[in-house]
Amino acid sequence: MKPELPLISIIMPAYNEEANLPRLFARVGNVADQLAASYRFELIILDNCSRDRTRELARDHCRIDPRWKYLRYSRNFGAEASLLAGLDVAEGDAVINLFSDLQDPPELIPQMLEIWQRGAGVVSGIVRERNDSSLMKTIGAKLAYKLIYLLAECKIPENATDFRLMDRSVVNVLRQMREPDRYMRGLVHWVGFQQEHVLYDRAKREGGSSSANLIYCVKFALHAIACFSSKPMHLAMVFGVFLTSTSALLGLFYLMVHLLKPSFLNAPPVGITTVILLILFILGFNSLFLGIIGEYVGRIYDQGKHRPLYIIAEQVNLSISDRSGQRCPASELS
Repeated sequence: MKPELPLISIIMPAYNEEANLPRLFARVGNVADQLAASYRFELIILDNCSRDRTRELARDHCRIDPRWKYLRYSRNFGAEASLLAGLDVAEGDAVINLFSDLQDPPELIPQMLEIWQRGAGVVSGIVRERNDSSLMKTIGAKLAYKLIYLLAECKIPENATDFRLMDRSVVNVLRQMREPDRYMRGLVHWVGFQQEHVLYDRAKREGGSSSANLIYCVKFALHAIACFSSKPMHLAMVFGVFLTSTSALLGLFYLMVHLLKPSFLNAPPVGITTVILLILFILGFNSLFLGIIGEYVGRIYDQGKHRPLYIIAEQVNLSISDRSGQRCPASELS
């Protein structure tokens, strides 16, 4: 009896990707057709409650090609929760994440599969050159990744993207991690296994507009650092010790000057401006690090709620249940 071909799941998060979906269907479909002699494919669109015609286009394509499947959430739960949902529903021996804006090339999938067949547990895409943003955003992204690399306790390769292949053994481990504050790139490298990478140049977005502006990138970097490092709190303690020691030394210095009154040094005047500036500095410093501590406490609070990380509102060519055990509404294709 001929052995069954390996099943490859390609999960594709989408949000308002009406302009890109026709090209996505064509390019990913071509890759799947080229590899049809060696692999079976399930191609899953993960719709984060788009407000354009993404839903209609995806449903129509599922009618044409049963390899394509569709999942829609009850609201926008964010990209990280969307990736988790994709891992939950994917049944493949390997799972590939590919964002539907096509800035990451699906034509690299055959190369990823070759590396996977040689024993890699994870094959990550590493951006060599960025052609997808303004100069300021490019500089901001490079600085953000450098900061994440320096502060994260789990070393995440610089310029690593969410375009990656994961073996089923890796996916099974990642599915067990249900924390609400997620940084998938960090989690993938935290779990270990044999990690390989492919280099590529990121393309410009040809259709639609990206929601990842400069402010989003800054928030993304801060979120990644908070998820994978406690160093900011350690820095708060270090700076606190530094300020306390400096204040004590300056106080001792002023006291010695006033008591000894050396001829070569005049006693420094005590001005209200100096006092006010020092008070404002200390207050600002305390507020900054109270905010850092509050960020971590807030994440602990969210973790304790135990809310579902996503809610499925609609599914096409899939038959699944949500994590609460309740059956999700299914969409029947006619």
